Amino acid sequence: MQTAIILIYIVMFIIAFFLSLSSVRYFITMWKYKNRKKDGSEDKDFKKFD
Repeated sequence: MQTAIILIYIVMFIIAFFLSLSSVRYFITMWKYKNRKKDGSEDKDFKKFD
């Protein structure tokens, strides 16, 4: 019983870790998108948002 609870905690930690990692990557991408140059030279990198 004790090992099952520890296993559940480990699995939940791994899921939370990957979710927070993807959130940080999304935040960095959106920050780059928001601060891109206004002349349109970087728009090819962000086609999926247009």
